[in-house]
Amino acid sequence: MNIYRIYIYIIPFSLLLFSKNILNNTELIKEEFSVYMDKSQSQLNTNEKNKNPLLACTLSAIIPGTGHFYTGNYKRGAIYFGVELFSWSYRSHYQDKGDDYVDRYKEFANEHWSFEKWIQDVPIFANPNHPVYNTMTNSDGDFVYPWQNSHHIEFTLDGTTYITNEQDFINVYEDECGLEIDDNLACNTVDFEGAEVLKDHHFYEGISKYDMFFAGWDDTQCLDDNNQPIISENCSYSFESNSTTIPMTANKLYYQYELRNNANKKYDYAENALTLIFINHAISFFDSFIANVIKNNDLNFNYYTNPIYNYGSEFKLKGINISILW
Repeated sequence: MNIYRIYIYIIPFSLLLFSKNILNNTELIKEEFSVYMDKSQSQLNTNEKNKNPLLACTLSAIIPGTGHFYTGNYKRGAIYFGVELFSWSYRSHYQDKGDDYVDRYKEFANEHWSFEKWIQDVPIFANPNHPVYNTMTNSDGDFVYPWQNSHHIEFTLDGTTYITNEQDFINVYEDECGLEIDDNLACNTVDFEGAEVLKDHHFYEGISKYDMFFAGWDDTQCLDDNNQPIISENCSYSFESNSTTIPMTANKLYYQYELRNNANKKYDYAENALTLIFINHAISFFDSFIANVIKNNDLNFNYYTNPIYNYGSEFKLKGINISILW
C-alpha cells in the first residue's frame, strides 16, 4: 500500500475569516474538520478517464480549477478558481491600503521630524531632570547619546557622506556643540545646515522605533508665554509599551501607533492572502491527482484530513494533515 502524507501550514488562517473567535473554538474544529472518505471504483467519471491525468494535475497546480475544467468537473473547478480570484483580489486590496498608509506616514514624518532639530536638541535630553531622561539611559543609568548607538542616520553635506555613529560625524558635532553637551543645552548647529538625509525604509522605521531619534520630533518641547521652549511633561512624557518605558509625544504616538501600525497590519493581511493562494494551489493539485491518477488507474483508495494544532500560539489551528492511502 502506498501512503502519501501532506502537511499544509497556515500563517495565520484566522485573518482570512476576519475573526480569531472561530479558530479559538477548538472543539468545533475537532468535531467538524476531521473528514474520512472512502472512494470506490463505482464513482469514477467516464469523462475524466479520457483526459490526460498529468495535464489535469499540472493545470490545477498552475491555476487552481483549470484542471477540473479540463476534465469536465465544472463545479469543483469553479470553486477553486473562485478562491484564486478572491485571494488575489483580497491581496491587491490590502496591498494598496498598506501603500496608502506608507505614503501618509512618510508625509507626516517629513513634516514633523527634522534632522536639524534632532542634532540641535539631543543635549537637552541628557539633563537628568528632563521627564524622559530615564528612557534614554543604559543599564548603568548613564545617558546614551545617538553616536553611542548601533543605529544611525546617513546624510550628505557638501559632497561628503556622514553616518551619525562614525567618528567623522562625532568629531564635527563635538567641535560644534561641545559646550552645549556639557551644559545640557540646545546647540546652534550651523555647520549642518543643508544636510540631505537618506530617507529610506530604515529611516522611517527608526524615528518611531528607537529612542535615540526622539529629539527630532517637533513637539518635544512646550512654549512659555514668551514663546520660549520649556521642559514639560505635557509635551514629552514616558509611555509604557510591551513592558518597556519609551519617550513619547503626541506626534510620535500618532505616527507610530496609527499610521505605521496600520500600514503593517494591511501588509500582514496581504501576506496572508499569499498563504491562502498556496493552500488553494496545493489542494487543487491533490484533488486532481486523486481524481485523475488514482481513480483512473482503478485503485481503491482512502484519504482523510485532520487539523494540526499549535496550543502555544494565539492561533490554535497551525495547519492541515492530509493522508492518502491506496
